[in-house]
Amino acid sequence: MPRNRQQIPREERAGDLLAAATELFLSKGYAKTTMADISAAAGVARGNVYWYFDSKDDIFAAVMDRMLSREIRTLSAEQAGADPLSRLVRGLSDMRYSRPLHQAMHDRLPHSEAVRAAHNTFLGWIVGLVDEVIAEHGLDGDSGIDAALLRDTVVAVFEGANVPNDRNRPAHEMIRLLMESVLAGHAPIRKE
Repeated sequence: MPRNRQQIPREERAGDLLAAATELFLSKGYAKTTMADISAAAGVARGNVYWYFDSKDDIFAAVMDRMLSREIRTLSAEQAGADPLSRLVRGLSDMRYSRPLHQAMHDRLPHSEAVRAAHNTFLGWIVGLVDEVIAEHGLDGDSGIDAALLRDTVVAVFEGANVPNDRNRPAHEMIRLLMESVLAGHAPIRKE
């Protein structure tokens, strides 16, 4: 006998909403997905969605955080022994399917603190991996490399590569080239 809705734990229902929202955001895009679409796909009354998420931006931010958390877990499991640059490149490559959602985040940044926080979490993950590369290669001392500028450049390349443009190569390819070029005079990077 199926459980009634009151028997379903809050976390499970929120997970159902996030799963439905993820699928809809990826297939229809952020702008064309409504809260009614999400509630219908998750089997939750429309008004009850707001018990779990205050707004569409809040559910969108939660979807983005969840996607990043999954990628971090995947990289930890599958790339545990890999060097930081390989993990960064692999992570960015794996996240390419969510590129339209990253673009939608930029549209929502001025309007939502939740989306800004999710975006900052994502950029923080990138910077953390860049910092690991910097530390692994001793670039944080007297190497002549401006570590802050390198971090900012990697973020700028990533953010710029996510602007719709038919000429751009994927961000992970450009970031690998950038980092390997900077590191050329330092300890070698293992190839994938």
